[in-house]
Order: sequence, then C-alpha cells, then structure tokens
Amino acid sequence: LHDALPISRSPTAGVLMEKLKDSDIDQAIIDEYEIGETLGTGHFSKVKLGINRKTGEKVAIKIIVKPTGSKIAMLKTEVDIMTKTEHPNVVKLYKVHETTTVLYLVMELLTGGELFDRIVARGHYSEDDARKLTVVMLKAVLYLHEMGIAHRDLKPENLLLKDTSEEAAVKITDFGLSKIFADSAEGEVIMKTACGTPGYVAPEVLVHEAYSSQVDLWSIGVIVYILLCGFPPFYGDNDAQMFRKIKAGSFKFLSPYWDKISSDAKDFVAKLLVVDPKKRMDCRAALTHRWLVSEQVSMKNLFDGSAKPAPTAGAAPEPEADSGVDTMQQMFTDFNIDRKVGQGMEALRKAFDLPGDAVRLRKSRCALVSQLGAFYVTSYHLCFIGGLGKKLAVPFSDLAKCAKAKRFKMSPGHGHAIHLTTKDGTVHQFNAFTDREEVFKAIAQQAKTVAANVVFEDM
Repeated sequence: LHDALPISRSPTAGVLMEKLKDSDIDQAIIDEYEIGETLGTGHFSKVKLGINRKTGEKVAIKIIVKPTGSKIAMLKTEVDIMTKTEHPNVVKLYKVHETTTVLYLVMELLTGGELFDRIVARGHYSEDDARKLTVVMLKAVLYLHEMGIAHRDLKPENLLLKDTSEEAAVKITDFGLSKIFADSAEGEVIMKTACGTPGYVAPEVLVHEAYSSQVDLWSIGVIVYILLCGFPPFYGDNDAQMFRKIKAGSFKFLSPYWDKISSDAKDFVAKLLVVDPKKRMDCRAALTHRWLVSEQVSMKNLFDGSAKPAPTAGAAPEPEADSGVDTMQQMFTDFNIDRKVGQGMEALRKAFDLPGDAVRLRKSRCALVSQLGAFYVTSYHLCFIGGLGKKLAVPFSDLAKCAKAKRFKMSPGHGHAIHLTTKDGTVHQFNAFTDREEVFKAIAQQAKTVAANVVFEDM
C-alpha cells in the first residue's frame, strides 16, 4: 500500500495528515466500516484497515488530505481511473467518499506482500515461472491500454499479491502517476508530464519528448530482465549515469548470468528495451512473441548453481569485501534489499531511524538465522535487513557480547556465523558471512571507537 499520487509535499498537507486522528474520520465511513490498524502512512495520506459492519469484509481505506490548486486534478484522475477498471490483476476500488478537505478511497485489501518478496522466498524459480508472470503483466496492461489508461509507473513495488496463498493473484497497483489518454487522429493522445521511477522510466520521458502508453512496455522490459537474471539492466553510480545508459538503450545480457536463459527470452527483452517507442513492441505484439507462445520453455531452477560476481559496470554493484560466488537467489535478494533500503546513507538512516551523523562503515552479506540479507556496521548501530523486509538494529550501547560461532551445515552461504548478545540476554544469530573475520574486526574497532563495553570471543 504505497503513496502513488504525485502531489507536492507541501508543509500544509503534511501537518494536516499528522493531525488527522481516527476520531476525525468522517462519520459516514465509520457508520459503514469498523476502523482497524494503520497499514501504511505517507506525507499526505494514510491507509487504515476497514471491516464492513454488515458483511465482515476487510478492505483498505486510503485517507487522503486533498491537495490544493492544480494537484486536485491529479487526484481526481486517479479516482476516475480506478473506478473504471475491473480486472482480476488490477487492484479494485470499491467506494469513494469525500468531505471538503479529505478523500476516502475504499479499496481491495492486498495481504500477500510484494511479488518479488515471494520470488525471493521460494526455493525454486524457473524461466517458465518468469514467462507466466510476464503474461499476467501484459494482459493486465493491455486491458488498461484498451481502457485508455497508461500506468506510467510500473515497477516491482507496484506488483502485489492478493493474499499469502501459493496461487495468489498478482495485482497491479498505484495509479497515481497514470493518465487517461483517448483516441486521436493518430490513435493516441500524447502525454507530456515527466514522471516515473529511476531505473524503470522510458528514454522518451528522460529526453522530455511527447510519449504514449508505450512507456509501460519499456518498464515491463526492465522488470522481465530482472525476473530472468536477478539484477536490473541499467545501473550507475548515480542517476545521471543510469539515465545516460537508458537514453542510449545501453544494456547487455551479461555472462554467465544469462547463459542459461533462452535466446527467445533475450529476444523478447531486446524488443521491449528499444529506445524508439514506435519500434518497441506493444502489448499485443508482445503477447504473440514466440517466447510467450512456445511450449519449450525451461523449468530448470534458476536459483540453483552459481556464477562469478557481476561486474560493477552496467550491472548490480557488489557488496563490499564479498568474494564469494553468487546464485540468482542471492542476487535477487541483494536487488530486493537495495530497492527497499537504497544505496545512499540517507536512505539507510531513514530505514533504521539512525542518528543524523551516522555513517556506514561496512556492508556484508549474511543471513539472520535463515533469512538472507545485508548486514551493516554503522557509527552507532549494527543493522540487518532481509530480502523479505525483516529489519533489526542493535545499538552498540546495548551490545554485551560479539562472538564468532561455528557454521552449521544447514546455514546458507559460504561463510561462518557471528552471534550478537544484547545486555538483556537476547542472542541474534547471523549466519553465512563470507567475510566474517573482516566484519568481526570492524565491529570490534567501532565498539572501541564509541567506548562500548563489549566482550569479543570465539565460541
């Protein structure tokens, strides 16, 4: 449940949202729904669990402080779009209610989390699985395009699961950056507002050219590339570098990561990541591509086997001091973590609520018990985030003992374990470090720097 509306982050909207209490929710909504926990918050909106008092059905109620000026038109566009759609793979808007200052959207409740999290959690994932997901995305986007709707912000965060069941439907969400386009003499009305998310945005948007619903096909190309290898096609040390590659359509099917992927799959991606939108496949052409209609698609587990670490140029950057081998599952996990936490220190501070002067001293791969993720040594905390979103921050001031432990046979990865014991006796077991000795030394050095009273030992 994400904030999708491209509304300016004005202080007024933020203050109003902070002051909006459950008791302030309009009586008409309270009469129909029992208001439950907060499912998500944003600068100008929050999402609450709602339970229909008559049917018991659970819904998500998005409460939005109305913007002022021209921004209200963007909000109305989102509502107009969502009320028009009726598709098994598009999130459903049940009801709209508004007051003078607040808009309430009663929406389908999605409890299954992000699609990419589910992929990370699975032990088996094949090219055929990626193909099936691609068909689902394309059919849903074709439906939107035929309705006169371009999403314009397709990305992994907007692909959610209906529930936690194994066969849960994938739902496309967040139409805040969408815009209705109608038929014209050329068959489409061109959209001129530059929007989207870095890494998934089409080149025509970056060069400020008029563009159409074909931007969604570029984004699908990026997503399918990630589905097949575990990292994005366009990478750079900063947005400017990445944008240059996007505008040039500069990407590669890097060996050895793509060696096991079929030539049909590569051809499919290559025909979507085309700089000229007129030469890029549209939804109908994509759905008839031989990769999607062929019966000979590999079911071999892409999470099995290993490959050399990806080069830093044009591919996902490697964690520091990691000389181990990568499986696609590990790369997918790294990608999932990076998109949630971000690469910069500011994103890390925000993710773990770290002090403003905190800096990152080291990042390593490991697993918290069995969940693969990233381990950060920072100025005042030891932090972990897993590929499925599990987060933990242990302040040096709370740390009593740091111990090197034996690696158990069932531990994932190629390294050993570090056990952190806090002053209240809680033990956190971090397994599968490929660089345990370096991490152990970094923790010891920083504990000494901040004068933390920590015992260091081998177990």
